[in-house]
Amino acid sequence: MKKFLKFSLFLFAAVLLVGGVFYSFWNDDEEDEESVGEYHALTIETQDFSAVREFTVAVETEQPANIRPQVSGRITQICVKEGARVKKGQTLFVLDQVPYQAAVRNASAKVNSAKAQLAIARQTLEGKDVLYQQHVVGDFDLDKARHEVAMAEAEWAAAQADLENAQNDLSYTVVKSPSDGVLSMIAYRVGELVDPSIEEEMATVTDPKHIYAYLGLSEKTIHDLIQYYNCTVDELTDRLPEVTLVTYWGKELERKGRIDAISGNVETGTGAVTLRASFENPDVLFRNGSNGTLKLPYIVKNVIVIPQEATYDIQDKYFVFKVENGVAKSTEIEVMPYNDGQNYVVTKGLATGDVIISEGAGLLRDGMKVKVKN
Repeated sequence: MKKFLKFSLFLFAAVLLVGGVFYSFWNDDEEDEESVGEYHALTIETQDFSAVREFTVAVETEQPANIRPQVSGRITQICVKEGARVKKGQTLFVLDQVPYQAAVRNASAKVNSAKAQLAIARQTLEGKDVLYQQHVVGDFDLDKARHEVAMAEAEWAAAQADLENAQNDLSYTVVKSPSDGVLSMIAYRVGELVDPSIEEEMATVTDPKHIYAYLGLSEKTIHDLIQYYNCTVDELTDRLPEVTLVTYWGKELERKGRIDAISGNVETGTGAVTLRASFENPDVLFRNGSNGTLKLPYIVKNVIVIPQEATYDIQDKYFVFKVENGVAKSTEIEVMPYNDGQNYVVTKGLATGDVIISEGAGLLRDGMKVKVKN
């Protein structure tokens, strides 16, 4: 009886052991099958890549002319509508002309008086000269007459200059457009007093058909561009490609432009170098004072390019999953700070021949087994 009981216990233990081993083997297979996922992969190669850098720019028209009076006076007429297209020399404003007309009349009278005094002085000199020839008067009287003529001539010239100044001041009461263009809103109204020292201009005339976009680049960026194009700073504007100007709402200017000027100074405080890009703007998509984005493209050669969906980021650091022996290993990489919105240029962390997961990186965990899709 005891032998039978021992045999039964041994047989039961053997059954449990075999069953446990079988169950463990079966479950391990299931877990392995469930832990392996299929993912698209990318084998790393180098290629040329067209990168685009974007810069915020301020836009100005080619000739923004601020309208300020050259004389003081109250506005008596506004001859144009706000926002109207104007021609060079067209009258925009008229200031009170009464005091300036009086000044012209006064200066004109002084010119006539000086002219008369000059005529008298010349007649006196002629008479003195005749008497001198007859030995009636001496050298002193003749020289005095000559000096009086010279003084009269000077007074006449001064009076004429005063008349010209008065006439100029009168002409300045008619404020005219200095160029063709579009008038801004008008800052003053009829009856208001204006003078050359006013803080705000009366209006601005701009011609938006040709515009400039101004941007600031760091000295390092300028240096990088010079190194990239293998040129001097004076040659850089000729080497840079055409650029695109985009409105703040995303509409591109149809005609591309060029960067045609680089400042020789560095802005104090910001450390930026100012560049100017010129554009034709026939449809007036941009106006004086507009803001926009300038796109500067250039090609980087023999670089590693990966899709952005192949990466994930943690605290501004970028990672990909390398596939090594069927296992996904998280790998930190460094990328260029500018891209095309779909891809990254990798500067560190990957080498030619590496295999990475090309999509769905956010679904993986470090050390997971993966199966690569063809």
